[in-house]
Amino acid sequence: MPSESKDADPFKELRWSDIQDWAGGKATAKGMKYQEEERVKEIKSTPEGSLIARVQGTTEYFTEVSLENGKLSSICTCPVGHDCKHGVAAVLEYLERIEQGEEVPVITDKDLLITRARIGSAGAETFGTFDAEESSLQNLRKYLEQLEKPELIEILVAFAKKDSLLGLYLRDRQKLASENPAGIITGIYSELDELWRETGDYDYWSYENENVPDFSDVQVRLESLLDSGHPDELLDIGKALMDKYDGIAEYDEEGEIGTKVSNCMDVVFKALSQSSLYAYEKMLYALEIELKDNYNILDEHPFWKEDFSQEEWRLFAESLKFRLQEAEKTENALYNSSWEWDYIVDRLVDALGKAGLSEEIIPICELEAERSGSYVRLVRILLDSGDKEKAEEWIYRGIKETREEEPGTAHQLWQILLEIKENEENWLFVTALEAEEFFRYPQLASYIGMREAARKLGKWQEIREAALRYLRNGELQVNQLRTTEEPSILPGILPKTGLLEIGSLTKIKPPVFDLLIKIAIQENNPEEVACWYEKFKKNRGEAERYLNSAFENEIANAVKEKYPEIAIEIWKKHTETLISKTKVSSYEAASVYIRKVKETLEAIGKKKEWEAYLRDTRELHRHKRKLLEILDMMGEDRIISG
Repeated sequence: MPSESKDADPFKELRWSDIQDWAGGKATAKGMKYQEEERVKEIKSTPEGSLIARVQGTTEYFTEVSLENGKLSSICTCPVGHDCKHGVAAVLEYLERIEQGEEVPVITDKDLLITRARIGSAGAETFGTFDAEESSLQNLRKYLEQLEKPELIEILVAFAKKDSLLGLYLRDRQKLASENPAGIITGIYSELDELWRETGDYDYWSYENENVPDFSDVQVRLESLLDSGHPDELLDIGKALMDKYDGIAEYDEEGEIGTKVSNCMDVVFKALSQSSLYAYEKMLYALEIELKDNYNILDEHPFWKEDFSQEEWRLFAESLKFRLQEAEKTENALYNSSWEWDYIVDRLVDALGKAGLSEEIIPICELEAERSGSYVRLVRILLDSGDKEKAEEWIYRGIKETREEEPGTAHQLWQILLEIKENEENWLFVTALEAEEFFRYPQLASYIGMREAARKLGKWQEIREAALRYLRNGELQVNQLRTTEEPSILPGILPKTGLLEIGSLTKIKPPVFDLLIKIAIQENNPEEVACWYEKFKKNRGEAERYLNSAFENEIANAVKEKYPEIAIEIWKKHTETLISKTKVSSYEAASVYIRKVKETLEAIGKKKEWEAYLRDTRELHRHKRKLLEILDMMGEDRIISG
């Protein structure tokens, strides 16, 4: 992409490849469709040069797209949250207007469009809390207070006809004023049953489908129940909502249904605060809902920030202790999964602290560490209490206990120990820890961590040579030692850490082609990348296992300037693989590679070879109409000309 100048509009220089590299093929296709359907209802530019737009999706979304240092990025109030189809539609709409000579207005700081775009997806639902809108509501209240009752009735009736949700809310309030809530509750459950049937028919992966099941009626009816003084009745509905969503959540890829369920649950949590339950019972209910939230559609709710007394927290803590004890005795399925058990213990620890019973926390955490291996919680609490020595003792114990069965826990403990030593500026020990991690699990991330630490010591060159020698031929001095004592990972260079077990080192099969290539890419060494890649391809078994399209694309990008023929070969291969799948999404993914072939061939003065490749590809796949439409854009350097 051309560099930005002070006076030029960098958006005019955008190419289709820039859009696809930013948002991906799927979002690009959807964004193109949105723009063609005139879903961009409003668009403005900011003084800083970004674009802000209001886009009609399943509801109105607000997006801001920035182009800085040649890279596109966006935020959006939709469930995806960033780099989405709404941003793509905004960019394409802007470029079309510019090409047609239309002026795109510059937004002001007071424009509500800019506020809505920047408050994020959560803020989009609670926009009324902002000062500008709050002031407007206050003025409206003053006006309404001056009206006579008949005038107010006329206004409400008139707008109830125009707004179906307001009409539903008022009719429910009318019924609730004269009868018990059973009829409304039955109606809510019936509507939910119908909505869950709709979710079963909903095409979660379709590019075209915008008919997301609408929970607005349910949300309004919940609000009418709450506002009519029936908070208790909402609690069972809340449980049912979470149970049902759990059954379809894995298919809700973009979280659109989850967002709607979450909005309903906001009403349920308001009802919880107003319910007749004792405070500790409210806490238990909130905990039960959180345990049902397996897909994180609910954020930490303000409920937990309410001003509960120490006694109320104590009762909650006692209830949790009793439930855990009973669950352990009876093997209660509710608390059988480790994450549920840990979550409850986390809530217990928090409750004990707020109940003024901090002295109980560490003994409980020690017991849990021994019982379930939850060493990380204990170590963090010990560090927070200032007992670093005891924390380190538990770190060492925890790593040795969990290294085989729970390597994730062992790694978290290792990271905490690393942070402790970094804070002490004990770089020799830090480097030893990083080196052990690399030789235990040779990966690029651990190589980089080892490098950063070793550079602080001035020992990187000799450690690097040892690491590369190990990856190339498997040679590691510590493996040749005959001793029962714990050795150093690099004797004579680094100290012992107390954590090295020779048997814990991963057995490698040298040369480790994939990691040698990744290191060469990271160190900007295209010669080494090309060398190891060519050797890798000859090792058919290893290549088939590790050379996926993403990795090969990294390789191609690394060598494209010095060895363009290697890059072009890779991109052509992946293009044919994707086209052979005969799916629109695959064609869009293939177009990214085709553009790379185009740009690389043109950069080395082989435009005719590019034209021949494009012509041959079109001829070979002449019956694939959607692919041909995508290929039609390949001749365009920019999205707009001029």
